[in-house]
Amino acid sequence: MQADVLVIGAGLAGLWSAILHAQAGRSVTLLAKGHGTLPWSSGCLDLWPHQPPAEPSVHHPFAMLQSALEPATQAWLQFSEQQGYRFVAKRQHVWLPTAIGTWRPTNAVPLTMINAERSIISNYRVLVLGFHELRDFFPPLLAARLAEQGIVARGAYLTMPPSQRSRDFNSVNLARLCEQASFRQALIKQIASIRGDAQLLLFPAMLGLDQSASIINELQTSLGCLVAEVPTLPTNVAGLRLQRMLINHFEHLNGRIQLNAEVIRGEFQNQQLVAVYSAAAAREQRHTAKHYMLATGGIGGGGLRADYPNLLRETALNLPVHQPNNRDDWFEHDIHQQHQLFQAGIAVNQQLQPIDAQHQPIAENLQIVGAALTGCDPIRERWVEGLALASATHAFQEHRT
Repeated sequence: MQADVLVIGAGLAGLWSAILHAQAGRSVTLLAKGHGTLPWSSGCLDLWPHQPPAEPSVHHPFAMLQSALEPATQAWLQFSEQQGYRFVAKRQHVWLPTAIGTWRPTNAVPLTMINAERSIISNYRVLVLGFHELRDFFPPLLAARLAEQGIVARGAYLTMPPSQRSRDFNSVNLARLCEQASFRQALIKQIASIRGDAQLLLFPAMLGLDQSASIINELQTSLGCLVAEVPTLPTNVAGLRLQRMLINHFEHLNGRIQLNAEVIRGEFQNQQLVAVYSAAAAREQRHTAKHYMLATGGIGGGGLRADYPNLLRETALNLPVHQPNNRDDWFEHDIHQQHQLFQAGIAVNQQLQPIDAQHQPIAENLQIVGAALTGCDPIRERWVEGLALASATHAFQEHRT
């Protein structure tokens, strides 16, 4: 059956695009090679460029998308509240601690982390908690780094229940354990015995997958102090929560997701994308729709690939990539400079349709969203999620009109 909209890619840009169209009553299919990059994210949203250009170049996506960024942010806040996983968003940066005690700026923070914000945590005595079994989070290290910056902090390890000690743990395992009432009660009892005069407890991001809000409320009520999470190394539970929340809502809207469906080519006729083909075990599988969205990301997401000795290529539909003509120009000599490699991507028009060298649409029923767009380095500029949400919103508005 032909879908109204077919989305390629399961990152934030792809899932948000799929949800917007599904909410509008369209039948939507989403194809993806894998699970996208959300489980590898911090779980916070970097929305606004760190230094928004006063007069952005016409080639920079911010010039086209800045008017969509605020409504996209408000739509996200409303969506997350409806899903029971609220965010706090600020245009000015919110500074949160990393697992090694450095500070990272962001714009939208889940309530599970907001109590760790620098202006809040500086006013409390902090106890950093973790488990020996969680090998990528070290409470004494984080506490020592906070103490070096004038924050009263100490670290302590909690003891895993006997039935769980033999397991090799990661934060996802712990998050599932935290959703068991018996584990939480044992945790509360143990923390109460070592809490001392601590007023704020810092945990690795592990306080549940789908029940984090109620778990934190239970801990705060039972222990009489504030609780906050700190992002961990991938797979990060806070990022996984976003993915689960988006996918569950999309499926609730009768959207269809097909993973392990890597799109490897497209069929074009008369400035239209007629079909896309995904790799399958014995043959290519053909998929058709009235409208298509490409959200496979840039180099980090696998949407662009460099095969030596050639230049970058777009992996799904073989669209032309705007990039330096010479590989020697990819990188600058100074690592802190802006590298042209990370600004490579697909050139588009105002409707986010891919264009050729003559600025003509390659396919009028195809739009590009997210990090596949050329002209910016969203990681360096700190607006990865802002680019995803704003481009998905802008593309939806342009398609609707």
